[in-house]
Amino acid sequence: MQTQPAPVAKPSKFPLLFGLLVLVLLGLNLRPLLTSVGPLTDELQTITGLSFSEISLLTTLPILMIGLMALFAGRVTTALGYRQGIGLGLLILCAGLTARLFEPTSTSMITSALVGGVGIALLHIVIPELTKQQYLNRLGMVTGLWSAALMGGAALGAVATPWAANLLPERFQALGSWSLLAAIVLIIWYLPFNRTPVASIPPRHLLLRAHRYSRAWLLGIYFALVNAGYAGFIAWIAPFYGEFGWPAQKAGNLLALFSLVQVIGALLLPALSRTQDRRLWLTAAVLIQMAGFAGLSWFPTEAPWLWSALCGFGLGGAFPLCIVMALDHIDNPVQAGRLVSFMQGIGFMFASLMPLLTGWFRDVYGNYSLGWQLHIIVGILILLITWQFNPNSYRDLFNLRE
Repeated sequence: MQTQPAPVAKPSKFPLLFGLLVLVLLGLNLRPLLTSVGPLTDELQTITGLSFSEISLLTTLPILMIGLMALFAGRVTTALGYRQGIGLGLLILCAGLTARLFEPTSTSMITSALVGGVGIALLHIVIPELTKQQYLNRLGMVTGLWSAALMGGAALGAVATPWAANLLPERFQALGSWSLLAAIVLIIWYLPFNRTPVASIPPRHLLLRAHRYSRAWLLGIYFALVNAGYAGFIAWIAPFYGEFGWPAQKAGNLLALFSLVQVIGALLLPALSRTQDRRLWLTAAVLIQMAGFAGLSWFPTEAPWLWSALCGFGLGGAFPLCIVMALDHIDNPVQAGRLVSFMQGIGFMFASLMPLLTGWFRDVYGNYSLGWQLHIIVGILILLITWQFNPNSYRDLFNLRE
């Protein structure tokens, strides 16, 4: 009697789905440290006595730390690997947020921004490289997904912080309540069935020295310009409309709308960009955000929700497209991760200056208009650079031995 062959078990989709869920949870943690401050700016200034320029440091310093630490990404991932790198990042972020549960002073707020910024920086270093390692065939979609989660976390930070402030014994404790999210994700990260690949690090002498390549510097400048609008917007949009008499919750909702529309842009534009030539979609993203900044500058009270949505969609789409474009340059995930880390390092360091510059404009000139107009000029510079990224030339730009 002939026996039938045993049916072949289909591979479980659980590891893939759980990995994507964890990636989303990680993304949600990357921005509440920054966006939770805006809706409570007036109250923080009253308690701490910080000026507009000084309170901009609560956005500037974390972004600056992301940039500085990204320049040492190679050493970080070599020393820690993916699993411990993300675990340590979540732990440090949790510590920075926990410090905000106590009555704020100028020193404690700036210290928490620095500490929390280090934690976010570690996550920014590891996630793109881990994404290319695990999801090479779905890179655009998955990069868009975690970028969307990042922006969703920004929305949560903006809209939920004023709400939490009304429920807690002290309103400022809402800023520190985000440590709970970081702690929960830290526990999930170390669950036994969360499998992470081991980074396959080439010998040290074969690792990409990104600073030796002009394209790496161009990508860094480009990423700085792309993120300048985001840094300036999240720092000042809530205080900007606060000066028009908007309450904290309404101003926070405007920032939340911006972040939620960012999610749409982050998911939609990379998904539409199905080839390595991302230039058309980047151009569209930049033009849309420029229209939003023009509205904020010259017609702020006419359609504030529309201006916020335009800025959100454009900035949301440009961020993941820029990361995927950098990853496109090199096939090897580790080497591509080095390039992205260098790009983020240069980019975030310079982008971190935008909130400080806008705050200085507000202190000196008494309004935010010059800050919004500066973003339009930045958009023109982005458009001029965008069309230099021809994918047909990528393979010839980096002399690497695999």
